[in-house]
Amino acid sequence: MTKAWLTHQWVAAGIVSAASRFIPVPFVDDLVRNRCRRFVVSRTLAAYEQEAMLDDLEPFYDNDRGWFSGAISQAAKVPVKLLLFPVRKAVSIATSVRGVPLEIMRTVLLGRTLERYLKHEQLSGRADQATRMHAAFEQSFKRMDFQVIKATISDTLSGVGGWKAAAMKSAKRVLESEDATAKELESETEVDIGANEVQAVLDRPETLQLFAQFDQRFDEAMAQSSN
Repeated sequence: MTKAWLTHQWVAAGIVSAASRFIPVPFVDDLVRNRCRRFVVSRTLAAYEQEAMLDDLEPFYDNDRGWFSGAISQAAKVPVKLLLFPVRKAVSIATSVRGVPLEIMRTVLLGRTLERYLKHEQLSGRADQATRMHAAFEQSFKRMDFQVIKATISDTLSGVGGWKAAAMKSAKRVLESEDATAKELESETEVDIGANEVQAVLDRPETLQLFAQFDQRFDEAMAQSSN
């Protein structure tokens, strides 16, 4: 399993996750995003033979975890989400030029951050560490200026004909798959082409500089949370 292959899986999952904003069905968009992020974590753990940590890391990659607890709270959230869905979906589609590249970057950084911890054997397998990692990730991501990279990724994908329809087909496969930890994302050809093009953008010096900046902010946030 090469680094290039793993990065390709991150990017492909990011493209499919980003396409979830175009799915006109309540809750399905959230489910696609969560499955794509779980896939990224699963493949990254597998690359370092640490698959057993997948469930322990759920607080790190599952954005819905921790917002509400218990079946009653979850049930109470349903009517509100249904009521707001048309507005939320309209905004999501209208802001797709900005939102799609951001979701791809978020997905890639999720895998990349986890890989850094695996490389340096910094994972404890404890839920409190995963929770702190999630908080540090969100804090660092919000502070980043992705303006240039957003425009570049958006332009790159615009040159790949049919990527959006292909990504939505791939999203359907993700939903239908019984194995959320499959070895490879079952993506359409256009998704793979788009992922290859985006990978080239990620290798540029300016992108690597952004990655380094994110790493520094993440590490600082983690250090502060341990004090």
